[in-house]
Amino acid sequence: MLVSNCLGRDVELTIALPPAAAVAEIFPVLYLNDGQDFERLHLEATLNALYARQAIRPFVLVAPHANELRTQEYGTAAHADFNGRGSLAGAYTRFMLEELLPFAQAHFQASANPEEAVMAGFSLGGLSAFDIAWHHPEALTRAGVFSGSFWWRQKAVGAGYTPADRIMHGLVRAGQLHPSHRFWLQTGTLDERNDRNENGVIDSVEDCLDLIEALLDKGLDAQRALRYVQLEGGHHHQHTWGHIMPDFLLWAFGRPEAAAALPAPLPVVRLQLDPALAPTIVPADAPPIVMPVPLVLPTESAPEVQPGTRIADLFTSSSPLAMSTTRPVEGDFLPYAGNYINLVPDGTDPVEALRTQPQQIHAVFAGLSETQTEQAYAPGKWTLKEMLLHQIDTERIFSYRALRFARADSQNLLGFEQDDYVAHSGANARTLASLLAEYDAVRAATVALAESFTEEQLNRRGTANNGPATVRALLFITAGHELHHLNIIRERYLPILHG
Repeated sequence: MLVSNCLGRDVELTIALPPAAAVAEIFPVLYLNDGQDFERLHLEATLNALYARQAIRPFVLVAPHANELRTQEYGTAAHADFNGRGSLAGAYTRFMLEELLPFAQAHFQASANPEEAVMAGFSLGGLSAFDIAWHHPEALTRAGVFSGSFWWRQKAVGAGYTPADRIMHGLVRAGQLHPSHRFWLQTGTLDERNDRNENGVIDSVEDCLDLIEALLDKGLDAQRALRYVQLEGGHHHQHTWGHIMPDFLLWAFGRPEAAAALPAPLPVVRLQLDPALAPTIVPADAPPIVMPVPLVLPTESAPEVQPGTRIADLFTSSSPLAMSTTRPVEGDFLPYAGNYINLVPDGTDPVEALRTQPQQIHAVFAGLSETQTEQAYAPGKWTLKEMLLHQIDTERIFSYRALRFARADSQNLLGFEQDDYVAHSGANARTLASLLAEYDAVRAATVALAESFTEEQLNRRGTANNGPATVRALLFITAGHELHHLNIIRERYLPILHG
């Protein structure tokens, strides 16, 4: 635990030291955002496997945990986004530079050499890592970004947005490339489904490619200082990021012979990934790309290793593993709730569904005016603002029930009348931006709570609205309830509003 004056909170840390047999006065260091996901990324198994193969140099891993303020602490220090997210990114940058780096250097033999320090992160945490490395090469010059949130923008889509409103792209164009800058960037072809300009390339891939172009315009050597890995079938999920983690670690800390054996990244292309339709970032006179070779990945559990090669210390207990996809069964919920549960596809982790649904919600509301969101699709029906606030209210209630039951509280929790709630919500008097901000805050709290549940807690049950409900069922119901309303919006509202 590190007490942070910059953030005004205690920051939990996961710290992994090199194998006990490693001998060095000072070690290279990786600062990894979202340290609470250490176990979900299967990082211990990955590190053990790479050390056992002697594929990487010994290094120190320092991973600060995010909390409920994640969407405020991560981002770009210079600018919050159009919705006010990232308001504490400047404070987080100061925490990294003024508190965490000196702490790691003083207590864990972490190198103070900027070229031996790497910062990495996932999604919004990846944007944060890139922003800090780009602006502070005096502290660290290398960054790894997994599915980075390079969409981070000053205006909402549909509210006058243009590609020039992407904040990190503008910061790169306005900034200076450092001679020692090195970047590892990754996207998954299934990171999302959004395609703002309808050119056949999902936004997460396009935003990353556009950032690469901005880096090249600043003089970055694509052959020497850039590795872009586009993972076919890769999702915006810890499973994908854990799967590609060996590639990143070999890039960052690989011994020369192991790093040389890395699979070649795919060509950087646009338009359905067809190289014939667009140029790559690799210059025409560059050496040909070698054919990929298989990358040995670790198994789900740590393999057998030689004595003395295991990680010496892990100074925290990290967050639980991803929730199993076991579905609730009859008797775990009231019959009406089965309609919601059935909307969640088989094999889906409901927590991951909850984590990714906000992208769909924001995409649905992007481009709609305040007037449009105050319209109903038929007399007596809710407006879109009322429906959105209904989803927020219902999610709060379902989460409250899940909390009570997870804590073995078996009291019967009363139901609620949704129409009365909507009638007294005042949703139409609020701005859409305020409703979306509240939705994001509630969803972040729901996901944080869901991720805390153990398997035993997921199976606990209680009584709500005079019927049974398990914690597991409530998570499926919450995800399915949102899918239900997304279907209604797309089928009944949008055809009228866009007609």
